Amino acid sequence: MAKAGHLLHQAKEQDYTTLRQPWLNSARVLWIILSAIGLIALIASTVRAWGAPLPACTVAGAACGPWTVSREDLALVRQAGVPVQGLAAIPLATAVIVKFIFFLVGVFIFWRRSDDWIALLLSLMLTLFALEGVDNLGPWMPVVTVLYAVAALIFVLLPFVFPSGRFAPRWTQWVFWPLAIASMLATVLPQLGLPIDDRIYALALITPFAVWFVVAVYAVIYRYTRISSLTERQQTKWVLAGFLGTFSLFVPFILVTIFFPPSQPSPSRVLFMSLVYLPLYVFAYLCLPGGIAFAILRYRLYDIDVIIRRTLVYTTVTGLLALVYFGSIVIL
Repeated sequence: MAKAGHLLHQAKEQDYTTLRQPWLNSARVLWIILSAIGLIALIASTVRAWGAPLPACTVAGAACGPWTVSREDLALVRQAGVPVQGLAAIPLATAVIVKFIFFLVGVFIFWRRSDDWIALLLSLMLTLFALEGVDNLGPWMPVVTVLYAVAALIFVLLPFVFPSGRFAPRWTQWVFWPLAIASMLATVLPQLGLPIDDRIYALALITPFAVWFVVAVYAVIYRYTRISSLTERQQTKWVLAGFLGTFSLFVPFILVTIFFPPSQPSPSRVLFMSLVYLPLYVFAYLCLPGGIAFAILRYRLYDIDVIIRRTLVYTTVTGLLALVYFGSIVIL
């Protein structure tokens, strides 16, 4: 009797997240358009960045993000006697590999379960997160900013509704909306050309994202212990572990923004970027697709067919080998 009740509850939850016409085709078309624009923007940005001179971040009005590798950084490396041939391309190549894995996992989820709106949001977030760090497309940057803001919004939402599509506990929906507005502002404001100090911007991010982290962890624990089935618990454990792993990048981001801004080049900044920020960037951003991929392969998240198992495994192994290669170069 208890098993029958559990199966009935699971069927109701699955039905709640299932898209039907006319919403189904509209959602699929919107996903394809947004992801295609994101992929085109990523390719265009990579082509423009490959071989382009590094930015100068010490001049007045320089638009350099905290993670930027500047020509001043490269000059310090050269002064230290370290060979710099091809060194500037390592961060770009690393980022492209990570983003390719993001996009690939997102496309696979869409391919198999685009009729589930939670799966659709999850896959769209992965494909649009490939735009992270794109800042060289000139007049097209507002489009890139909006798409990345959509990915950030989904990132904030999913811990509260995954995998059933319902807020649990219900009061978290009233916390989500202020956090969603803060997330959108944090993504859009730096692109408006407003004179915002890097340190003030970083400190302004701490409070809303700290609130999000605490409430999201509570919501996950609440759902895990009181609502989820055994299968949902395994799915939640690995996917949310990926979320939390990605969130860990927030710590070195704050550190590099406050203590090692690109406007103040120093040997300490070069060491921090090479030995701390870049490895943590790779780890953090592989956590999310890695956690999702594990849930897909081990726990059949969203019933994705095991036909894709070998493809995902080979892609992940190839990406990790390339990242180990690039990381070895940086350390040497």
